[in-house]
Amino acid sequence: MRLVEKNRHIPLLGPAVSMIGGIVLMNFCSVAWPLLPLLAAAVVLTFLFFRWPVVQTFFLMIDFLLVGMLIVQRQPPSIVPSQQAEVVVVSEPVEKPKTISVELLLPETGQRVRRYIQKDERSRALQLGHALVLSKIGDGYVSAHDWQLGGGASLRMGYVDRVRLHFLRWRHRLLEHYRQTPMEDDAYAVLAAMTLGDKSALTVELRETYSVTGASHVLALSGLHLGIIYMLVSSIILGRRRFWLSQVIIVLCIWAFAFLTGLSSSIMRSATMITVYVIFSVGGRNRSSVNLLAFAAIVMLLIDPTALFDVGFQLSFMSMLCILLFMPLIECWWPANHRLTKWIRGIVGVSVAAQLGVAPLIAFYFGRFPTYFLLTNFIVVPAVTVILYGTLLVLLIPSLGIWLVEVVRMLNKALGWIAQMPYSSIDGLHPSVLRVCLLYVLLLIVYLIILRLSSAICRSD
Repeated sequence: MRLVEKNRHIPLLGPAVSMIGGIVLMNFCSVAWPLLPLLAAAVVLTFLFFRWPVVQTFFLMIDFLLVGMLIVQRQPPSIVPSQQAEVVVVSEPVEKPKTISVELLLPETGQRVRRYIQKDERSRALQLGHALVLSKIGDGYVSAHDWQLGGGASLRMGYVDRVRLHFLRWRHRLLEHYRQTPMEDDAYAVLAAMTLGDKSALTVELRETYSVTGASHVLALSGLHLGIIYMLVSSIILGRRRFWLSQVIIVLCIWAFAFLTGLSSSIMRSATMITVYVIFSVGGRNRSSVNLLAFAAIVMLLIDPTALFDVGFQLSFMSMLCILLFMPLIECWWPANHRLTKWIRGIVGVSVAAQLGVAPLIAFYFGRFPTYFLLTNFIVVPAVTVILYGTLLVLLIPSLGIWLVEVVRMLNKALGWIAQMPYSSIDGLHPSVLRVCLLYVLLLIVYLIILRLSSAICRSD
C-alpha cells in the first residue's frame, strides 16, 4: 500500500467542490449575469494556460464553479398545475389516521409530488400503478370528490418511469410475500426497509431506537448494502476469462437492485460509483475511490442540482468521503495481518471515519450524537450481511424464513438494549451553519496533519 497514491491522486475532487460552490452561490444569491459566455471564456483561458499548471488549475475551478451556477440558472421552475391533471401512483399507498399518502407522477413534466387523499373505501383500494384524474392537484390534500380512477397518464410515461414502475410492482409482490410470513410488525418493518427500501411500516419508536444507537444508516439503503451485494455477486460469478462479461452482469444486478428499491439518492450514488469503478476496471485505468465519488457527485448534480440540499445526499456523500480519506490512514497506523484483526480494524475504521463525516450534519439537522455508535456497528454490520444474504436464500428456500426473522428480532432487541443504556446519545445539539462549516474545516486540517505524519511512516509499505 502506498499512502501517497491513495490520497493525492484525486483530481476530480476539486472540480466537484467548485461545482457545489456554484450551486450554493446561485441558490442564495440572485445572479442575472449571462453565465454561458463567461463559461466559454473561462474554458478558452483554461486551454490557453496549459503551460502554467497552477493558473490552469485555477481556471478549471472557475469552469466548474460556473457550471454549477449555470445548471441552477437553466433549471426550469418546479410548477405543479393547480387545476385538473392526470397522474400515476408511483409509490406504495401508506394509510394515515385520516388520509392515504401516495406519491404521484405527472408524466408530462416527470415531476413527483406527495399528496394526501381523503381516506375512504375507494382510496384504501388504491394500488401502485393506478392512473388517476385529479380536479385539483395544487394542494397537498385531495378530498374524495376531487379524484377518480382512469385517464391515460400511464400511457404517457417515459421509458425509465415504466421500467421503474415495473420493478416497484415486483417489490410490491415481494413485500406481500414478507407480510404472509409470520413475524412481528417491527421485524417486518426492519426487513422491508433493509432489503427493499420500503420504510412505510417503521414506527416512530423503532426509528427513534435506530437513531439513538446510530444505526439509522442500515434502514436507508446505501453503499453498505450495495457493497455487500457487489461482493456476493462477484463471488458467485467466478473466472477471469470473460472478465468484462462478469462485470457487465454485476452492473446489471446492481442497477436492478437500485430500481427495485426505488432509486433513492444514496442508492443512485453508490450504483454510479460501482458502475464507474467497473468501467475503469475493464479499461485498466486508475480507480481512485475518491475520484469515483467525486465523479458520481458531478453526474448526479448535473442531473438534479437540487439534490445537493437533500439531507440524505449530504449524509451519504460526507460519510463515504471520510471513509475513503481516513481508512488509508487507519490502515497505516493500525497494521493487521490476521483475518480477524483486519475485520475488527475495518469495522472500527469505517465506523469512526463515517461518524466523523456525518457528526456535524447530524447535530445540525437532528440535534443529537450517538455515543455508542462503535458498539452498534459491531452488531449491525454483520447482521445486515446475514439479512441480505439470508433474504436471497429465503427466496430459494422459503422454509429458512423463520431463521431470517429471528435474526431481525435479535437485532431489534440488541439495539433496544443499547438505546436504554445511560448516555446513549447526546441531545440538544443545534450548531449554526457557520459552526458546521468550521467543524469541517477543522476536520480537514486534522486530516492533512495526520496525512503528513503518515506519509513518512508508510512510505516504505
